[in-house]
Amino acid sequence: MKKSVGTGFLVLFLACAWAGPVRAQQPSLTLRQAVELALQRNPQLRASEAQAKVSRARVDQARSGWFPRLDVSQGFTRGNNPIYVFGSLLTQRQFTAENFNLSRLNAPTPLDNFQTRIDGQVSVFDSGRTYLREKGARKMATAADYQTDQARQDLILHVVRAYYGVIVAQEDLQAAQRALSTAESNEARVRTMEKAGLVVTSDLLSAEVFRAQMKDRVIRAKNAVELARLSLGRELGLAPGTMPLVSGKLAQPMAPVRDIAAWEKMALANRPLLHAAQMELQAAKANRSLAKADFGPQIGLYADLERDAEALGGPSGTNWTAGARLDWNVFSGGAKRAQLAAASARKVEAENQLEWLRSGIELQVRQAYLDAQAAAQRAAAARDSVNQAAESLRIIQNRYQAGLVTITELLRAQTAQLDARTGYLAALHDWQVSRAQLERAAGRLTLQSDLLSQGGTQ
Repeated sequence: MKKSVGTGFLVLFLACAWAGPVRAQQPSLTLRQAVELALQRNPQLRASEAQAKVSRARVDQARSGWFPRLDVSQGFTRGNNPIYVFGSLLTQRQFTAENFNLSRLNAPTPLDNFQTRIDGQVSVFDSGRTYLREKGARKMATAADYQTDQARQDLILHVVRAYYGVIVAQEDLQAAQRALSTAESNEARVRTMEKAGLVVTSDLLSAEVFRAQMKDRVIRAKNAVELARLSLGRELGLAPGTMPLVSGKLAQPMAPVRDIAAWEKMALANRPLLHAAQMELQAAKANRSLAKADFGPQIGLYADLERDAEALGGPSGTNWTAGARLDWNVFSGGAKRAQLAAASARKVEAENQLEWLRSGIELQVRQAYLDAQAAAQRAAAARDSVNQAAESLRIIQNRYQAGLVTITELLRAQTAQLDARTGYLAALHDWQVSRAQLERAAGRLTLQSDLLSQGGTQ
């Protein structure tokens, strides 16, 4: 059902994107819809899924060792080599007494031979090689699936960061536009006061400079919005210029519902990358056992059926052979021992990588947890700064109109209000991203995660 919802939005979005004049009717993209779109279209995720298919194909390749092998071949030869002619006549069942003529034996006429051959062989005992190859391939295929799951969660984190980046850029643009509007009003008011002789010309010049500075911030903010939309579009697998609208407001920080110990436990149980490393370790163990099995013997059965004729469809001879074969390498110059040593080293490598990854995941969880707490605190402090800056600006505006402060203080207060607003938006963005990083560190950043179910905006 969730997949159909995402597909339905994708179809609706594409229809609106291609509608040309009716683009204004384009639907607004929610965070969940953005994630669903990315999971369907992101090329990097498609590549990871293709790699998982490669690993599953290798399982089928390893499993083929359990089944008999059957080969069919059709060949044609022509020659006058005495041995070739003699043997071919026998296999064609066309040898006669005349062929014992010495002149014909020593200088036979060229002979054609069409050979149809069916060869079959089956392994009866291979010291566990096929079993171990299939076991190792299965572990690697499972590891590839876990890595794909991790790639999905990494992609969701990138989408969350880019999505909120667009919202923050849009909010910054709106704040900059309001500041520019205020600067233009200030300039007009100061110009009127300067004409009336209430302020000096330097005040007007300061107001004009401030208006120019705010216009510059608007230009930069517009550029930031466009870049943020391009970044999000790339994560969604969309071409430039086809990004849908993004709307919403950043939610206020909330206190964590779990302590750090619960997050660590969750991460060790759910993190796909950790499960992938565990599967790779098991595959390394199977490969080490496989290297040991290469010292053992192999027993197989074989049979072949052959039809030889001088012309296709003509008189022919049909022959068959069958037998058993034992292969046991006694000496290979130390190659098998070196192979075993390499497999043992790879097993040790996988064990240490698993331990290193486990400690790294614990560190990531703690860092993400602390970042989320710090971001929430910064957001609260920044919210207070916004309120304080607004109140300070109100007081200074009144004092400036009363002639009690200079225009420099007024413009400084207006800049401080804009900076406080920008800092608050940045803190909210960091908190939203830190939430996603924490869920990703715990292996929970999926379509069912709290972050996407709550939407993250209000």
